Amino acid sequence: MNNRKWWIALVVVALAAAAFGLRERFAPAGSGVKPGAGPAQSAPAGAPSPATRAAAPATLQLSAAEVLTIAPGTITRGLPITGTLKPVNQVLVKSKVTGELREVTVREGMSVRAGQVVARVDPVDFQLRINEREAQVRSGQAQVEQSRRTVENNRQLLEKGFISQNGFDNASSGLDVARAALDAATAQLAQARKALADTELVAPIAGMIAERFAQPGEKVSPDSRILSIVDLSQMEIEAAVPSTEIGRVRVGQNVELRIDGAGEKQIGKVVRINPGTQAGTRSVLIYVSVANPDQRIRSGMFAQGSLAIDRRSGVLTVPLAAVRDANGRMFVYVIEGDQIAERDVRLGARDESALAADGTAGAFELLEGVRAGERIVGVNLGTLRAGARVEMIPAPASRP
Repeated sequence: MNNRKWWIALVVVALAAAAFGLRERFAPAGSGVKPGAGPAQSAPAGAPSPATRAAAPATLQLSAAEVLTIAPGTITRGLPITGTLKPVNQVLVKSKVTGELREVTVREGMSVRAGQVVARVDPVDFQLRINEREAQVRSGQAQVEQSRRTVENNRQLLEKGFISQNGFDNASSGLDVARAALDAATAQLAQARKALADTELVAPIAGMIAERFAQPGEKVSPDSRILSIVDLSQMEIEAAVPSTEIGRVRVGQNVELRIDGAGEKQIGKVVRINPGTQAGTRSVLIYVSVANPDQRIRSGMFAQGSLAIDRRSGVLTVPLAAVRDANGRMFVYVIEGDQIAERDVRLGARDESALAADGTAGAFELLEGVRAGERIVGVNLGTLRAGARVEMIPAPASRP
């Protein structure tokens, strides 16, 4: 038993010696481990430590589109305009008579033209009323004719002295009464015919069916809502403007608008200005009209834009995306030589209509901090390290 333990200990010592020999032979170059040195041996003098290598400034590669040279430009100060679009022309088609709704010929989303029949009320009762009124007219006409002949006969008798003047006057009055009754019957017939015509409901304007309020078979009465029609060719926004700025707004001014779901910008025009202020806000409502010939804009879409009230040329500008805000400290990244530096700036008016190279909208008037001709990082690349080296990416060669 003691011999077995002795042999095991001898094998362990041999394996340890072999492992140490392999480490001595295959230690990597520059690892700071010399052959024969223990694991606590320090690295050679002059070699950069990992911490020193990590602290070295990285090189920032920028394309020409990401670098902006500050130069004089134009700044436009505008009032923000927001609102919900609604059609300028929209109507409710209502019943004018009482009866059963026989049919509705259109549904939501269908286009209609002005004068097109869109619904019908059962006309049977109205046709019977016309028949009755026509009979009354014929009766009245017969009464008038009979009274006229009586008057003619009495005139001859009066001339011969067979009747008195009073008898002739009574016959003349009877003719007047018959004629009045005929006029009343004629008016009632015209009214009945109009009621029959009103059983057909027509679209008062060209447009699109927005909503149906009644279905065939329902009982309707005068002023019952049947359909809603909207004309999408001309839309309108109602927007509030501070009373302190309303003096700069004029009818006919253009407004640049971005409409959710409509793609490119739309140009609207101020068409009306409310004569009074709104209670509570002291703002004034203006109305902006937007042409919509292709009807891509729909009722209820949200729009926002800017109404230009001040325009100045020859001022320095900087894109909104290039300005950084660190707890109220406004600065930009300036390229000084071949390095990045932070530069505090003082800004003026904000122009929401300007367009930067990266497609982002908006620019500030640059009052102090950067001079004309200096280069800055003109887009938002996140947080950059001051002192980092800058390397410009050459533009790709154009193909012949």
